[in-house]
Amino acid sequence: MNTTVYIYSPPTPPTMDDARTTLPALLLSLVLTLAVVPAGVAGTQTAQDTLTVDKDGSAEYQSIQAAVNAADSGDTVEVRPGTYREEVRINESITLVAPDRAILGGSRFVNGTGVTVAGAADANVTGFTVRNYRFGVAANETSGDWTVTDTTVIAADVGVYAPNTAGNWTIEDAAVASTTYSGVFVRGTSGDWTIRDTRFVNVGGDGVDVRKSSGDWTVATVVVDRSGADGVDASGTTGDWTVRNTEVRRSNTGVKAIDSGGNWTVTDLTVHRSDTGLVTAFSGGAWTLEDSTLETRDIGVFTARTTGAWTIQNTTIESQQQGIHAVNTNASWTVSESTISVTAEQNAIGVDARSASGDWSLTDVTIESPGIEVAE
Repeated sequence: MNTTVYIYSPPTPPTMDDARTTLPALLLSLVLTLAVVPAGVAGTQTAQDTLTVDKDGSAEYQSIQAAVNAADSGDTVEVRPGTYREEVRINESITLVAPDRAILGGSRFVNGTGVTVAGAADANVTGFTVRNYRFGVAANETSGDWTVTDTTVIAADVGVYAPNTAGNWTIEDAAVASTTYSGVFVRGTSGDWTIRDTRFVNVGGDGVDVRKSSGDWTVATVVVDRSGADGVDASGTTGDWTVRNTEVRRSNTGVKAIDSGGNWTVTDLTVHRSDTGLVTAFSGGAWTLEDSTLETRDIGVFTARTTGAWTIQNTTIESQQQGIHAVNTNASWTVSESTISVTAEQNAIGVDARSASGDWSLTDVTIESPGIEVAE
Protein backbone atom coordinates (compact mmCIF):
# COMPACT_ATOMS: atom_id res chain seq x y z
CA MET A 1 0.00 0.00 0.00
CA ASN A 2 1.39 3.33 -1.10
CA THR A 3 0.75 6.30 1.16
CA THR A 4 1.24 9.96 0.22
CA VAL A 5 2.12 12.24 3.06
CA TYR A 6 1.66 16.06 2.68
CA ILE A 7 3.82 18.16 4.87
CA TYR A 8 2.68 21.84 5.43
CA SER A 9 5.40 24.46 5.42
CA PRO A 10 4.34 28.08 6.20
CA PRO A 11 5.33 30.61 3.54
CA THR A 12 8.50 32.53 4.09
CA PRO A 13 7.80 36.29 4.60
CA PRO A 14 9.07 38.38 1.67
CA THR A 15 12.26 40.32 2.18
CA MET A 16 13.20 43.83 0.93
CA ASP A 17 15.36 42.20 -1.73
CA ASP A 18 12.32 40.30 -2.99
CA ALA A 19 10.30 43.54 -3.16
CA ARG A 20 13.05 45.25 -5.15
CA THR A 21 13.00 42.36 -7.60
CA THR A 22 9.27 41.85 -8.01
CA LEU A 23 7.88 45.42 -7.81
CA PRO A 24 9.33 46.66 -11.13
CA ALA A 25 8.01 43.53 -12.81
CA LEU A 26 4.55 44.13 -11.39
CA LEU A 27 4.56 47.77 -12.53
CA LEU A 28 5.66 46.75 -16.03
CA SER A 29 2.87 44.18 -16.16
CA LEU A 30 0.34 46.83 -15.09
CA VAL A 31 1.52 49.31 -17.75
CA LEU A 32 1.34 46.64 -20.46
CA THR A 33 -2.15 45.67 -19.31
CA LEU A 34 -3.42 49.27 -19.41
CA ALA A 35 -1.90 49.74 -22.85
CA VAL A 36 -4.23 47.15 -24.35
CA VAL A 37 -7.35 48.23 -22.44
CA PRO A 38 -9.87 49.91 -24.81
CA ALA A 39 -10.00 53.70 -24.57
CA GLY A 40 -13.58 53.58 -23.39
CA VAL A 41 -12.48 51.49 -20.39
CA ALA A 42 -9.16 53.09 -19.53
CA GLY A 43 -10.52 56.67 -19.80
CA THR A 44 -12.09 59.19 -22.15
CA GLN A 45 -9.22 61.64 -22.69
CA THR A 46 -8.33 62.08 -26.37
CA ALA A 47 -5.15 63.65 -27.69
CA GLN A 48 -5.66 66.92 -29.55
CA ASP A 49 -4.16 67.01 -33.03
CA THR A 50 -2.86 69.77 -35.29
CA LEU A 51 -3.70 69.33 -38.95
CA THR A 52 -1.68 71.40 -41.43
CA VAL A 53 -2.81 72.86 -44.74
CA ASP A 54 -0.64 74.13 -47.58
CA LYS A 55 -1.99 74.72 -51.05
CA ASP A 56 1.31 73.66 -52.66
CA GLY A 57 0.88 70.09 -51.40
CA SER A 58 3.71 70.10 -48.85
CA ALA A 59 1.39 69.59 -45.86
CA GLU A 60 -1.17 66.98 -44.88
CA TYR A 61 -3.96 68.76 -46.73
CA GLN A 62 -4.17 71.10 -49.73
CA SER A 63 -7.60 72.53 -48.91
CA ILE A 64 -8.81 74.07 -45.68
CA GLN A 65 -12.20 72.37 -45.88
CA ALA A 66 -10.64 68.92 -46.20
CA ALA A 67 -8.64 69.49 -43.02
CA VAL A 68 -11.66 70.91 -41.19
CA ASN A 69 -13.71 67.87 -42.19
CA ALA A 70 -11.02 65.57 -40.80
CA ALA A 71 -10.63 67.45 -37.52
CA ASP A 72 -12.27 66.38 -34.29
CA SER A 73 -13.48 68.65 -31.53
CA GLY A 74 -10.50 70.24 -29.79
CA ASP A 75 -8.19 69.90 -32.79
CA THR A 76 -6.34 72.74 -34.50
CA VAL A 77 -6.24 73.31 -38.25
CA GLU A 78 -3.17 75.37 -39.10
CA VAL A 79 -3.17 77.06 -42.50
CA ARG A 80 0.09 78.09 -44.10
CA PRO A 81 0.42 81.29 -46.18
CA GLY A 82 -1.25 81.52 -49.56
CA THR A 83 -4.57 82.40 -51.17
CA TYR A 84 -7.25 79.75 -50.73
CA ARG A 85 -10.23 80.15 -53.03
CA GLU A 86 -12.82 78.22 -51.11
CA GLU A 87 -15.68 78.46 -48.66
CA VAL A 88 -15.08 76.92 -45.25
CA ARG A 89 -17.76 75.49 -42.98
CA ILE A 90 -17.01 74.60 -39.36
CA ASN A 91 -19.30 72.19 -37.51
CA GLU A 92 -16.98 71.22 -34.64
CA SER A 93 -15.36 73.10 -31.75
CA ILE A 94 -11.96 73.49 -33.40
CA THR A 95 -9.35 76.21 -33.83
CA LEU A 96 -8.80 77.40 -37.40
CA VAL A 97 -5.63 79.47 -37.41
CA ALA A 98 -3.45 81.17 -40.02
CA PRO A 99 -0.26 82.14 -38.13
CA ASP A 100 1.21 83.93 -41.15
CA ARG A 101 -1.94 85.59 -42.57
CA ALA A 102 -3.39 83.17 -45.08
CA ILE A 103 -5.95 84.71 -47.44
CA LEU A 104 -9.44 83.45 -48.22
CA GLY A 105 -10.43 84.75 -51.66
CA GLY A 106 -14.07 84.65 -52.71
CA SER A 107 -14.11 86.38 -56.09
CA ARG A 108 -15.11 83.19 -57.91
CA PHE A 109 -18.22 82.64 -55.76
CA VAL A 110 -21.67 84.16 -56.19
CA ASN A 111 -23.03 85.11 -52.76
CA GLY A 112 -20.20 83.16 -51.11
CA THR A 113 -19.18 83.08 -47.44
CA GLY A 114 -15.58 82.95 -46.32
CA VAL A 115 -16.06 81.06 -43.03
CA THR A 116 -19.33 79.67 -41.71
CA VAL A 117 -19.63 78.61 -38.07
CA ALA A 118 -22.60 76.30 -37.54
CA GLY A 119 -24.76 75.05 -34.71
CA ALA A 120 -23.26 74.77 -31.24
CA ALA A 121 -19.62 74.81 -32.31
CA ASP A 122 -17.27 76.76 -30.00
CA ALA A 123 -14.97 77.49 -32.91
CA ASN A 124 -12.03 79.89 -32.92
CA VAL A 125 -11.11 81.56 -36.23
CA THR A 126 -7.92 83.58 -36.10
CA GLY A 127 -5.29 85.15 -38.33
CA PHE A 128 -7.05 85.31 -41.71
CA THR A 129 -7.62 87.97 -44.34
CA VAL A 130 -11.01 87.37 -45.98
CA ARG A 131 -11.75 89.12 -49.28
CA ASN A 132 -14.55 89.44 -51.81
CA TYR A 133 -17.31 87.35 -50.24
CA ARG A 134 -20.90 88.24 -49.57
CA PHE A 135 -20.31 87.46 -45.88
CA GLY A 136 -16.78 87.42 -44.54
CA VAL A 137 -17.78 85.31 -41.52
CA ALA A 138 -21.29 83.93 -40.98
CA ALA A 139 -22.61 82.43 -37.73
CA ASN A 140 -26.33 83.05 -37.93
CA GLU A 141 -28.62 81.18 -35.53
CA THR A 142 -25.71 79.59 -33.68
CA SER A 143 -25.64 78.71 -29.99
CA GLY A 144 -21.91 78.22 -29.52
CA ASP A 145 -19.40 80.56 -27.88
CA TRP A 146 -17.33 81.09 -31.01
CA THR A 147 -14.57 83.67 -31.46
CA VAL A 148 -13.15 85.61 -34.39
CA THR A 149 -9.75 87.12 -33.58
CA ASP A 150 -6.96 88.86 -35.49
CA THR A 151 -8.98 88.61 -38.71
CA THR A 152 -9.59 91.19 -41.43
CA VAL A 153 -12.60 91.21 -43.76
CA ILE A 154 -12.35 93.37 -46.90
CA ALA A 155 -14.83 94.05 -49.72
CA ALA A 156 -17.80 92.04 -48.44
CA ASP A 157 -21.50 92.84 -48.28
CA VAL A 158 -21.29 92.29 -44.48
CA GLY A 159 -18.13 91.66 -42.48
CA VAL A 160 -19.59 89.37 -39.79
CA TYR A 161 -23.16 88.15 -40.24
CA ALA A 162 -24.51 86.60 -37.02
CA PRO A 163 -28.20 87.38 -36.41
CA ASN A 164 -30.36 85.36 -34.01
CA THR A 165 -27.44 83.90 -32.08
CA ALA A 166 -27.72 82.64 -28.50
CA GLY A 167 -24.07 82.14 -27.60
CA ASN A 168 -21.61 84.37 -25.74
CA TRP A 169 -19.36 84.93 -28.73
CA THR A 170 -16.42 87.35 -29.14
CA ILE A 171 -14.95 89.43 -31.98
CA GLU A 172 -11.51 90.73 -31.00
CA ASP A 173 -8.49 92.37 -32.65
CA ALA A 174 -10.35 92.39 -35.95
CA ALA A 175 -10.96 94.82 -38.81
CA VAL A 176 -13.72 95.24 -41.39
CA ALA A 177 -13.31 97.57 -44.37
CA SER A 178 -15.14 98.53 -47.55
CA THR A 179 -18.43 96.70 -47.01
CA THR A 180 -21.66 97.33 -48.86
CA TYR A 181 -23.72 97.13 -45.69
CA SER A 182 -22.89 96.79 -41.97
CA GLY A 183 -19.54 95.86 -40.53
CA VAL A 184 -21.19 93.47 -38.04
CA PHE A 185 -24.86 92.50 -38.45
CA VAL A 186 -26.10 90.81 -35.27
CA ARG A 187 -29.80 91.58 -34.95
CA GLY A 188 -31.98 89.42 -32.74
CA THR A 189 -29.19 88.07 -30.52
CA SER A 190 -29.79 86.85 -26.97
CA GLY A 191 -26.27 86.03 -25.75
CA ASP A 192 -23.87 88.17 -23.74
CA TRP A 193 -21.35 88.85 -26.47
CA THR A 194 -18.36 91.20 -26.84
CA ILE A 195 -16.74 93.19 -29.64
CA ARG A 196 -13.42 94.77 -28.66
CA ASP A 197 -10.22 96.13 -30.18
CA THR A 198 -11.85 96.20 -33.61
CA ARG A 199 -11.96 98.76 -36.45
CA PHE A 200 -14.68 99.39 -39.02
CA VAL A 201 -13.63 101.58 -41.94
CA ASN A 202 -15.78 102.72 -44.86
CA VAL A 203 -18.74 100.45 -44.14
CA GLY A 204 -21.93 101.09 -46.08
CA GLY A 205 -24.29 100.62 -43.11
CA ASP A 206 -23.81 100.62 -39.35
CA GLY A 207 -20.53 99.74 -37.78
CA VAL A 208 -22.45 97.37 -35.48
CA ASP A 209 -26.15 96.65 -36.12
CA VAL A 210 -27.54 94.97 -33.01
CA ARG A 211 -31.20 95.92 -33.28
CA LYS A 212 -33.93 93.86 -31.56
CA SER A 213 -31.51 91.99 -29.30
CA SER A 214 -31.93 91.01 -25.66
CA GLY A 215 -28.56 89.95 -24.26
CA ASP A 216 -26.14 92.05 -22.21
CA TRP A 217 -23.33 93.00 -24.55
CA THR A 218 -20.13 95.04 -24.55
CA VAL A 219 -18.52 97.15 -27.27
CA ALA A 220 -15.06 98.23 -26.16
CA THR A 221 -12.08 99.90 -27.85
CA VAL A 222 -13.86 100.04 -31.18
CA VAL A 223 -13.33 102.57 -33.99
CA VAL A 224 -15.96 103.26 -36.65
CA ASP A 225 -14.72 105.56 -39.39
CA ARG A 226 -16.95 106.55 -42.32
CA SER A 227 -20.07 104.47 -41.87
CA GLY A 228 -23.07 104.99 -44.08
CA ALA A 229 -25.33 105.05 -41.03
CA ASP A 230 -24.44 104.82 -37.31
CA GLY A 231 -21.52 103.64 -35.24
CA VAL A 232 -23.71 101.37 -33.10
CA ASP A 233 -27.46 100.95 -33.69
CA ALA A 234 -29.16 99.13 -30.81
CA SER A 235 -32.76 100.18 -31.38
CA GLY A 236 -35.52 97.92 -30.12
CA THR A 237 -33.30 96.18 -27.59
CA THR A 238 -33.81 95.15 -23.97
CA GLY A 239 -30.38 94.21 -22.57
CA ASP A 240 -28.10 96.09 -20.20
CA TRP A 241 -25.18 97.19 -22.31
CA THR A 242 -21.80 98.84 -22.13
CA VAL A 243 -20.00 100.98 -24.71
CA ARG A 244 -16.56 102.14 -23.64
CA ASN A 245 -13.41 103.59 -25.15
CA THR A 246 -15.09 103.79 -28.56
CA GLU A 247 -14.64 106.34 -31.34
CA VAL A 248 -17.05 107.12 -34.16
CA ARG A 249 -16.01 109.44 -36.99
CA ARG A 250 -17.83 110.73 -40.06
CA SER A 251 -21.09 108.87 -39.44
CA ASN A 252 -24.73 109.77 -38.88
CA THR A 253 -24.81 108.96 -35.16
CA GLY A 254 -22.29 107.65 -32.66
CA VAL A 255 -24.70 105.44 -30.68
CA LYS A 256 -28.42 105.00 -31.39
CA ALA A 257 -31.02 103.20 -29.24
CA ILE A 258 -34.60 104.03 -30.22
CA ASP A 259 -37.30 102.17 -28.27
CA SER A 260 -34.82 100.36 -26.00
CA GLY A 261 -35.50 99.07 -22.50
CA GLY A 262 -32.12 98.24 -21.01
CA ASN A 263 -29.74 100.24 -18.86
CA TRP A 264 -26.86 101.84 -20.74
CA THR A 265 -23.37 102.78 -19.63
CA VAL A 266 -21.39 104.79 -22.18
CA THR A 267 -17.86 105.62 -21.06
CA ASP A 268 -15.08 107.35 -22.99
CA LEU A 269 -17.09 107.74 -26.20
CA THR A 270 -15.63 110.07 -28.82
CA VAL A 271 -17.80 111.22 -31.71
CA HIS A 272 -16.19 113.44 -34.33
CA ARG A 273 -17.52 115.04 -37.50
CA SER A 274 -20.86 113.22 -37.25
CA ASP A 275 -24.43 114.49 -37.20
CA THR A 276 -25.40 113.43 -33.67
CA GLY A 277 -23.44 111.94 -30.80
CA LEU A 278 -26.06 109.87 -29.02
CA VAL A 279 -29.73 109.33 -29.94
CA THR A 280 -32.50 107.65 -27.97
CA ALA A 281 -36.27 108.01 -27.83
CA PHE A 282 -39.15 106.04 -26.31
CA SER A 283 -36.64 104.29 -24.06
CA GLY A 284 -37.16 103.13 -20.48
CA GLY A 285 -33.71 102.30 -19.14
CA ALA A 286 -31.28 104.40 -17.14
CA TRP A 287 -28.47 106.08 -19.05
CA THR A 288 -24.97 107.07 -17.98
CA LEU A 289 -22.69 109.08 -20.28
CA GLU A 290 -19.29 109.87 -18.80
CA ASP A 291 -15.75 110.86 -19.73
CA SER A 292 -16.83 111.47 -23.32
CA THR A 293 -16.34 114.00 -26.12
CA LEU A 294 -19.07 114.66 -28.67
CA GLU A 295 -18.19 116.98 -31.55
CA THR A 296 -21.19 117.00 -33.86
CA ARG A 297 -22.81 118.99 -36.63
CA ASP A 298 -26.34 119.00 -35.21
CA ILE A 299 -26.99 117.73 -31.66
CA GLY A 300 -24.71 116.24 -29.03
CA VAL A 301 -27.28 114.20 -27.08
CA PHE A 302 -30.79 113.75 -28.48
CA THR A 303 -33.45 112.23 -26.20
CA ALA A 304 -37.23 112.34 -26.46
CA ARG A 305 -40.01 110.68 -24.48
CA THR A 306 -37.67 108.64 -22.30
CA THR A 307 -38.54 107.47 -18.78
CA GLY A 308 -35.17 106.38 -17.40
CA ALA A 309 -32.88 108.48 -15.21
CA TRP A 310 -29.96 110.24 -16.91
CA THR A 311 -26.46 110.99 -15.70
CA ILE A 312 -23.95 112.97 -17.78
CA GLN A 313 -20.62 113.75 -16.16
CA ASN A 314 -17.15 114.85 -17.17
CA THR A 315 -18.24 115.22 -20.78
CA THR A 316 -17.56 117.81 -23.46
CA ILE A 317 -20.23 118.51 -26.05
CA GLU A 318 -19.49 120.75 -29.03
CA SER A 319 -22.36 121.03 -31.51
CA GLN A 320 -23.72 123.53 -33.99
CA GLN A 321 -27.42 123.45 -33.06
CA GLN A 322 -28.09 121.91 -29.62
CA GLY A 323 -25.95 120.47 -26.88
CA ILE A 324 -28.61 118.38 -25.11
CA HIS A 325 -32.11 117.87 -26.49
CA ALA A 326 -34.30 116.38 -23.77
CA VAL A 327 -37.83 117.31 -24.80
CA ASN A 328 -40.72 115.38 -23.19
CA THR A 329 -38.50 113.31 -20.96
CA ASN A 330 -39.94 111.95 -17.73
CA ALA A 331 -37.13 111.18 -15.26
CA SER A 332 -34.42 112.86 -13.25
CA TRP A 333 -31.38 114.35 -14.98
CA THR A 334 -27.97 114.99 -13.46
CA VAL A 335 -25.35 116.86 -15.48
CA SER A 336 -22.04 117.60 -13.77
CA GLU A 337 -18.46 118.64 -14.48
CA SER A 338 -19.21 119.10 -18.16
CA THR A 339 -18.89 121.70 -20.90
CA ILE A 340 -21.55 122.37 -23.53
CA SER A 341 -20.72 124.61 -26.47
CA VAL A 342 -23.12 125.42 -29.31
CA THR A 343 -21.88 127.48 -32.23
CA ALA A 344 -24.85 128.28 -34.51
CA GLU A 345 -25.58 131.96 -34.79
CA GLN A 346 -29.35 131.43 -34.81
CA ASN A 347 -31.61 129.04 -32.87
CA ALA A 348 -28.72 127.59 -30.91
CA ILE A 349 -29.66 126.03 -27.55
CA GLY A 350 -27.32 124.62 -24.95
CA VAL A 351 -29.91 122.48 -23.12
CA ASP A 352 -33.44 122.09 -24.47
CA ALA A 353 -35.64 120.44 -21.85
CA ARG A 354 -39.07 121.72 -22.79
CA SER A 355 -41.97 119.68 -21.42
CA ALA A 356 -39.60 117.60 -19.31
CA SER A 357 -41.17 116.50 -16.02
CA GLY A 358 -38.27 115.10 -14.01
CA ASP A 359 -35.91 116.83 -11.59
CA TRP A 360 -32.87 118.50 -13.11
CA SER A 361 -29.48 119.12 -11.56
CA LEU A 362 -26.64 121.00 -13.28
CA THR A 363 -23.44 121.13 -11.23
CA ASP A 364 -20.14 122.60 -12.44
CA VAL A 365 -21.51 122.83 -15.97
CA THR A 366 -20.29 125.46 -18.42
CA ILE A 367 -22.72 126.34 -21.21
CA GLU A 368 -21.58 128.51 -24.10
CA SER A 369 -24.51 129.24 -26.40
CA PRO A 370 -26.95 132.04 -27.26
CA GLY A 371 -29.78 130.43 -25.32
CA ILE A 372 -30.69 127.85 -22.71
CA GLU A 373 -33.99 126.23 -21.79
CA VAL A 374 -34.26 123.95 -18.79
CA ALA A 375 -37.51 122.62 -17.32
CA GLU A 376 -38.28 123.57 -13.75
